[in-house]
Amino acid sequence: MNTPMNPHGSLLLADDHGLVRHGLQLLLADVLPHLRVQLAGSLAETVKLLQTAGRFDLVLLDLTLSDVHGMAGLRRLREDFPYVPVVILSAQDDRDTVLAALDAGAMGFISKAASPTELKEALNRVLVEHRIHLPQSVSGGMAAVPSFGADGGGGRELSELSVLGLTERQIEVLGYVVQGLRNKEIARLLDRSEVVVKKHVTATLQALGAPNRTKLLVLLSQRGYRVPSMRPVAQE
Repeated sequence: MNTPMNPHGSLLLADDHGLVRHGLQLLLADVLPHLRVQLAGSLAETVKLLQTAGRFDLVLLDLTLSDVHGMAGLRRLREDFPYVPVVILSAQDDRDTVLAALDAGAMGFISKAASPTELKEALNRVLVEHRIHLPQSVSGGMAAVPSFGADGGGGRELSELSVLGLTERQIEVLGYVVQGLRNKEIARLLDRSEVVVKKHVTATLQALGAPNRTKLLVLLSQRGYRVPSMRPVAQE
């Protein structure tokens, strides 16, 4: 079994409890020393850093901040910064909450009950292997699918889904769907109409036997598929 590499890149950690925030920063520095971490204690501070501090590879977001509660903060980030991946970090990790977060555009969910080893593995999965991470309350504790990448460390590529009859464009659209982008953002990226994008999304859901986007994310996570790297987009 290969040991996951330490991810390089930048992470914005948003949590309104100072002890939790700085404790997680110390933990991340210990288990993932190559990862640059910045902290925010509120949604307003998170938004300001996203606007001024340059591009982040990931936002790790608590569901309950001092100035927002529940999914409202996640929805705000997905609306204002659709091209920045967001993973939820929360003590409330029941199945309904996790599925609601996915439905609101999260690319993954990490329980605050996770051990340091679990946290490191989860962030490696998201940042290095580009895979969706979900807690066992949703993933069902399924065994990881063997890796197919040449480096032996990344899981299955979405391009393999062509065997189901999906076209290259449909697989490209699927890649954006699993990153939390809505049809209007995908249409803007691809310079296509929302109607065309919706047809592609419908085709991928039908081919994979998923009734909606949320169940699609769960299915792809369980089967170990990689998420394509987000296309760089300049901040407006």
